[in-house]
Amino acid sequence: MCLKRFDVTCQIISNKEICTNYFELKIKAGSIAKYCLPGQFFMIGVPGVFLRRPISVYDSKKSVLSFLYKVVGKGTVILSKMCSGQLQILGPLGKGYDLEICKDLNYVVVAGGTGIASLHFLATKLGKNKPYKKKGTLYYGARSKKDLLCLDKFKEIGWKVLVSTEDGSKGYEGYITDILEKKVKDSDVLFACGPMPMLKKVVQIAKEKKVKGFASLEEKMACGVGNCQGCAVNINGAIKMTCKDGPVFKIEEVNL
Repeated sequence: MCLKRFDVTCQIISNKEICTNYFELKIKAGSIAKYCLPGQFFMIGVPGVFLRRPISVYDSKKSVLSFLYKVVGKGTVILSKMCSGQLQILGPLGKGYDLEICKDLNYVVVAGGTGIASLHFLATKLGKNKPYKKKGTLYYGARSKKDLLCLDKFKEIGWKVLVSTEDGSKGYEGYITDILEKKVKDSDVLFACGPMPMLKKVVQIAKEKKVKGFASLEEKMACGVGNCQGCAVNINGAIKMTCKDGPVFKIEEVNL
């Protein structure tokens, strides 16, 4: 696991709305990009906002870092209007997904909302490494079809895509965990990232079916390095910091 960390100012390359209220931010990060692992994140400083915003790495190519985020408050509103200029970033932070577990297993990823970001980065990494199978299965749930992101990117790399929406506007009507519960088996390795209610059900399913894997937890983070103690979670009976000890944890050790 790479522990190299940077606190630098980077130039914005682009910041485009890819669908309503969802943006893809690209920055020129130089050599920092090569140190990023799937599941890690950066604390991004937004002008006029005191606390930095934690955002997962969506992609890393050569010297360019990409981030996927949703406009939900003051900080992301300001960020969404920045089409040029510079941003202060701290990272990469946290522990990412363990790819070694993927050998000789079928891997599936379960995403909800912008949780698709770190899982997209994971999928691209698996596809570039020879010891691993290039294709997996994406289980992706959202409130409506307008909240589904990156489906074309997963299809382009040959992944099977299963979709659900709560309003029935695309795919299965209901929760993605309904599909997962019927299809996942103990020969799979599971990676999950999304809202807490979804993760809670995913963890329950994985434990019942004895499926190995990892869950990336979403908690409010103020510092990103474990100093403020604001993102505490129960992991295997012990209190851990999501930002420092996670955000990725072994699924069998997560208590939600």
